[in-house]
Amino acid sequence: MNLFLVTSPFQYLCALEAKKHYKTKDNILFLVDQSSTRGLEQQEKIFNLREWDHVITTTRKNRTINIPKAIKKIKNILKGEQLDTFFYGEYNAWRTKLVAENFRIKKDVYFDDGTLTICELPEFIETKITYSRSRLLQDILLTIYGCKPTTKSLPRDNLELFTVFDLESNTVNIEKNSFSYLKAHYNHGDLFSENAPIGFIGQGAVGDKGGESISSYVERVSHFAKINDRGIVYFPHRTESNEVAEKISSIKNLTYHRSALPLELELIDKKIKLSGLYGLNSTAQYTAKLFYPNMPIYNLVPRHRSLKPRQERIRSFYKESGIEEILI
Repeated sequence: MNLFLVTSPFQYLCALEAKKHYKTKDNILFLVDQSSTRGLEQQEKIFNLREWDHVITTTRKNRTINIPKAIKKIKNILKGEQLDTFFYGEYNAWRTKLVAENFRIKKDVYFDDGTLTICELPEFIETKITYSRSRLLQDILLTIYGCKPTTKSLPRDNLELFTVFDLESNTVNIEKNSFSYLKAHYNHGDLFSENAPIGFIGQGAVGDKGGESISSYVERVSHFAKINDRGIVYFPHRTESNEVAEKISSIKNLTYHRSALPLELELIDKKIKLSGLYGLNSTAQYTAKLFYPNMPIYNLVPRHRSLKPRQERIRSFYKESGIEEILI
């Protein structure tokens, strides 16, 4: 049997694609529900129970209690059998490591959780770093609930990447995810029109600790809307707060589009024509190259603000991949 751990709508699309690419049978979906309203809406829109032989769901709350409960349910399904393949989208996450520690697994396949793959490959996979995380009380509770704590997890053997990004590695085999199944399933006609508005992909974590400030972000989007005569269609990140949404919605020359699907599919579903797609290190900029090869795509780089190391790594990768940069 095969286990797919999914924690976001984009991961779910990658899981579906991986299931088709690897031609797996007897598939268990371990789905971690979204915490935001928009995230839940997207999850419900794309989820199809008939795609899976078994589905186990859990929330993001009380992980020390709920993850072991889910693991126990999966063990009951397996009845002592070994997992053929464990598919997941966050290599160095505690949840991933905990699941891996509690099952016998023949092979790991790491699919994309957005641009995280670009960073985790050189930072954790190629360096073969041992995962270490010790929480005494949490580990005691995990043991009580029948789980082996993941205080120290060795690098994963028999690991393979399944990714949309054109990455190379001497350490791990990489399979290309070209979204063949989704392309065949959806009628993805050419949505480029030079007379249409431009699309602006909203950022996540705005106003959060470590994220861009709300005032700086709103000012940047306002400036961008002001200098584009055709107007912009703004696609918010699924985690965007109500405060940010209210401020962005009031910007002149901007149409706020609340997506019911991940952006790659939203454009197809709503037949939204654009003259270009703009964002800052967004996964959708890269995947749009696969779905809409004629669409001009640009990466907006802050002119007066330095990027954090991971963001700079993604920026460099996008630039090398042919995505044109615009300073703003």
